[in-house]
Amino acid sequence: MKNFVIVLILLGGVLVSLAISNPDESDFREWYVEQHGLGGALLSIAVDRQNSLFFSTYSIGGKALIKKRTLAYGVAGTFIKVEE
Repeated sequence: MKNFVIVLILLGGVLVSLAISNPDESDFREWYVEQHGLGGALLSIAVDRQNSLFFSTYSIGGKALIKKRTLAYGVAGTFIKVEE
């Protein structure tokens, strides 16, 4: 029983740290400009962020005839680029 409580406390700590370190849109814009330069700066304006509690999804499109395309996932203060 004691081990179970310790595991629950550690799991809670991990989830709280993920929620606190979830990157926001300004962090994404800085990262995307570093990756793609001036074109990334222009494109990052149109990016839509879908925020979950522990991670975020950054995508573009999905309006009118433009197909929605996921660009990156943000988790634990870092970004994971989605391969095209």
